[in-house]
Amino acid sequence: MYDELSNDLSEQFKDAPRQKVARWDLAIRTLLKEISDTEKPLAISWLSERCDLSKSYLLNVISGKIKDPPSEKLIKIAEAFGISFPEFSLRAMGENPTSFFKTGFGQRGYIEYSQHGFSFQSLSPPGTSRRDFFLGLMTIKPLQELKKWKFRDNSMIAIYVDQGTIEIMHGGKIRRLQSNESAYFDGSIPHRFKNLDTFEAKIFIVTRPPIH
Repeated sequence: MYDELSNDLSEQFKDAPRQKVARWDLAIRTLLKEISDTEKPLAISWLSERCDLSKSYLLNVISGKIKDPPSEKLIKIAEAFGISFPEFSLRAMGENPTSFFKTGFGQRGYIEYSQHGFSFQSLSPPGTSRRDFFLGLMTIKPLQELKKWKFRDNSMIAIYVDQGTIEIMHGGKIRRLQSNESAYFDGSIPHRFKNLDTFEAKIFIVTRPPIH
């Protein structure tokens, strides 16, 4: 079922892919302003003298013509600013608007599986690597049982029951979760969910790696 979810959500997000790109140009501009003693940013010539890189090269980086400078040159720039390369990298990612994601209802993937008795709504943007995680909201119809769930190998799942009473069959054992209770388990082991109540259950679910 997770594969079907992944395919359906990916289809909804195909026109709005998430990209992580370090904005070295904006990070350098910001640092030139931060360490200046005046209201004006420091000149590129100041940076060129301290990192032993030509002014024309630095201008190409700042203008965005060179988007991915070699690491040895980035290290020189970081040292010229008196910061470590990891800090410089974090700044570059932080200057990238796509490093912070805010999603309203219109930007969330939503799928209604009426034939299976549940719906699924993504609350996080598409993942880009196994370091990411997925956050979603699943609703299950009254007394509905969802079978044949198994995620990929080396995956973990956390769920929080916001409303209802959920029965989880995991590895041949049955567990029951009430509202305001949570569970954390190996998603590669076959499992199923069942809503034991006569009203709709709501579950927040987190997966790593992300579903999509």
